[in-house]
Amino acid sequence: MTRVLKIFSFVVISLFTLSIFGWMSYHISEGDKKFGFLTEPVKFMYSFPDLFTESVEEAKTFALPKTFIKTPTDFKTINKLESDFIVLSAYSDTSNSRTVALINLKNDSILHKWTFGGKIEEHKRIWNPLLLPEKNLVYSFNGFSLTRVDSMSNVIWDQNEIWPHHSMNIDSHGDIWVCTYAPVWYATGFYKLDGKSIFFKDEYITKIDSETGEILFQKSIAEILKENNLANHLLKSGNIWDPIHSNDIQPALKTTPYYKKDDVFISAKSLSAILHYRPKTNELIDVIEGPFSDQHDVDFYNDTSLVFFNNNFNAVSTKEFRSPPKDSTRLLFAGDLYSQIMCYNFMDESFSFIGDSIFKANKIFTVSEGLVEFYEDDAYFVEEQNSGILWIIKDDEVIYKNVLKSIHKGFHNLPNWTRIIEVYD
Repeated sequence: MTRVLKIFSFVVISLFTLSIFGWMSYHISEGDKKFGFLTEPVKFMYSFPDLFTESVEEAKTFALPKTFIKTPTDFKTINKLESDFIVLSAYSDTSNSRTVALINLKNDSILHKWTFGGKIEEHKRIWNPLLLPEKNLVYSFNGFSLTRVDSMSNVIWDQNEIWPHHSMNIDSHGDIWVCTYAPVWYATGFYKLDGKSIFFKDEYITKIDSETGEILFQKSIAEILKENNLANHLLKSGNIWDPIHSNDIQPALKTTPYYKKDDVFISAKSLSAILHYRPKTNELIDVIEGPFSDQHDVDFYNDTSLVFFNNNFNAVSTKEFRSPPKDSTRLLFAGDLYSQIMCYNFMDESFSFIGDSIFKANKIFTVSEGLVEFYEDDAYFVEEQNSGILWIIKDDEVIYKNVLKSIHKGFHNLPNWTRIIEVYD
């Protein structure tokens, strides 16, 4: 009998305590009562399940490789595509496998894919893979060798004398132009400044035989600058170690009044400049500079113009940000800046913007990478790389906005210089 009374008393006291806790929790959450030193402990106890759930989710996010991006909960897709739109994209299946796929953006269907596994560092990516005839593929795990495989992912050749990065493009002979580093970790260039030796990482433009993987041409960009008395351009970068940082080499496929067939246009991000270079004669034809900063992906718009993705980012580290002043009366607002598509006209050496209002309205911005590719005069594809958002804009209207869905719920894949393969009318 005594044991029953003890159990009954314990239950009554527990229910009373829970009732008091519930009553206090309600009033604390409503903010209409406080209970002295008990307020914070009670708040912690009723918040703990949510805090625990948030901690678990944060731990999951922290554990995921950075090839996955958290999808905003309010993200809304747009898909007004009326015809098939085929792209080549690379993404992570898991931490130790990568896939390159032909994807139809109209319905998210995968038409063909190449899968690569093995000992892959979880943050390594495949950059801007290149599709060749018979579904052959040329790719690189951002930095270590260039590889060609067949449609079944079997290796045809592997070029490991270079460290390729960023984009690849085919020239008029079917050869591949790629941005490269020397395959070493140490400095490959230096200059003297005030009597001191300043060491840096040089860059190379490299032409590869697509059939054999053989290096057909290679030239140091720092050497190009030196030969043309422009070595001081290395001082313009905010990055002393990586003062050039090329990201695209666009070969000319024909001759016009403004460039010759097989000329190349080199986008050098850290220089905020595009170099017009003629490999056949080792001539630097022009250095294009203007109202842009940290640009990527230079392309031909037509016979008289270039287009490129202007990231519009700081040339030096943003760690130098300062707090706003206490007195704002003399504070000038210099503008609300986003990334841009820029057009350079060879005829009068002028610059203009394409779709600027669309970029500002949608706050399209990426600190690094990013690309634009026109498939019609008034229609283009944009990769907002850091956020992972893919855009298609036609006649100044967004007709597609989406992300590459991943195997992790609530996360999408980080894109890696998506390439348009075919657009059907």
